[in-house]
Amino acid sequence: MKVLLRTLDGGSPLPRYRIFEALLKRCLRMLEHEVIELELDGSFPPDPPEAELKIYAHKSRREVPNADLFYKEMYLRGLFTIDSLGWGGEHSRLREPPDVSNRDPDPARLLCEGLRQSFLKSGRSKHRQPRLRGIPEPVRPYILAPLQIPDDDAVKYHSPYTVFEYVEALVAWAEESRFNIVFKPHPGAASPDIGAILRARGLSGRYVFVLNENIHALIAASAGVVVLTSGVGFESLIHGKPVVTLGDPDYRWVTCHVGVGDGKLALDYIRAYSPIQQQAAYNFVSLYYQEHAYDIASTRIKPVIARLLGYLSHVIQNASGGLELRKIA
Repeated sequence: MKVLLRTLDGGSPLPRYRIFEALLKRCLRMLEHEVIELELDGSFPPDPPEAELKIYAHKSRREVPNADLFYKEMYLRGLFTIDSLGWGGEHSRLREPPDVSNRDPDPARLLCEGLRQSFLKSGRSKHRQPRLRGIPEPVRPYILAPLQIPDDDAVKYHSPYTVFEYVEALVAWAEESRFNIVFKPHPGAASPDIGAILRARGLSGRYVFVLNENIHALIAASAGVVVLTSGVGFESLIHGKPVVTLGDPDYRWVTCHVGVGDGKLALDYIRAYSPIQQQAAYNFVSLYYQEHAYDIASTRIKPVIARLLGYLSHVIQNASGGLELRKIA
């Protein structure tokens, strides 16, 4: 079988994609398939007609209905998913809540504790961060609200609210509850002018702060986190924090999912977050790492390759048998 691999363009600053693509090519060749590699650049040249299976980077079936598989780096460095429908909330395996109740709790907790310790030691996240330092006491206690890029696909396609609606809602929550909200600007991207929003609403903003500190320091010092679809929500689950989602990321199943008018519900959830809920979140992270996504940063890469090889073999076998790929979970 000839397999088309539409990679990100050569100007992409994401070498981790190259590593995952190398693993894809390795697995496909181990399965004795021919790989046709073509960059997915702005000119978007047509697919070669002889390609029998088409794999696209950073896309979904919504955008490319004639493709078969889609891969994308998700919330942490080197953590990729691949699927017949897309990524995030569109991924076929997390369109319904997974059963995480039967997972062994101790390994799940140890996984998250190890990741958390690494975060707080290195300060590293998917995007570049300031160095780690303490969060000022006057803003505590607070809810962390990470800002996203307004035209990001994760917001456009996986959230019923815009970034500006999210900001306005959280400003209102802060004033109504008299509980501090700390907004974290997105690294390297323009963010909404919080001050302008406060002035437009005629609010003093005494409960609203903007801090461009290291994201892990901000998560660790917070009472909880409210996101649209941000990867910070997934990192916060690893930190053991309660997470509230307004959008539809794939980890929403272990968060409190609310609307813009549900500030009290969100705050009540954060205040009452229980060890049982925290363990369910740890179990979900464990499932995500070990069964759902492919961690190319793992020191144990052979099991990752084995899982990817098994997945591709299953998909191609079913495709060769005439089944529609979009039906494969």
